[in-house]
Amino acid sequence: MMTSTVFLPPIRPTVRAVIFHQGKLLVQVKRHTGKPDFLTLPGGAQEMGETMPQSIARECFEEVGAEVIVGSLLHMAEVFKPKDGGLRHQVEALFSCTLPADYTPRLGPRPDRSQIDTIWADPVAEAARFRPTYVTHLVETRAPFYLGSFHG
Repeated sequence: MMTSTVFLPPIRPTVRAVIFHQGKLLVQVKRHTGKPDFLTLPGGAQEMGETMPQSIARECFEEVGAEVIVGSLLHMAEVFKPKDGGLRHQVEALFSCTLPADYTPRLGPRPDRSQIDTIWADPVAEAARFRPTYVTHLVETRAPFYLGSFHG
């Protein structure tokens, strides 16, 4: 446990879509002023009254304009994201998802504020651009269910 850090309540349940196509992952490209662009999996906060599959379907539609089929829960991870005033503790559930065959990457109708694009990215060749860094586990055939904790 990180004892000298201020944590922002509450712990936030978060869902992420793991969508592979020809060895690449569907990702959001995000930009923060003055920093290099980075990549994240589609997804976000679970809302009150939503199941995790409902949440991931909503998030994918909003962010990447896709109606996904939500599959099995692949992994869990904890992410500590720096925010004004401290760290947000997120518990992330990573689900396998599939897309319609004719899907092409695009921004959805309500992308994240920092989202500038949606692309297919190679999780090995572009691993350094991913946040959080658990992406390298997604290509391991024997990756653990609990991936650990990561700085976001």
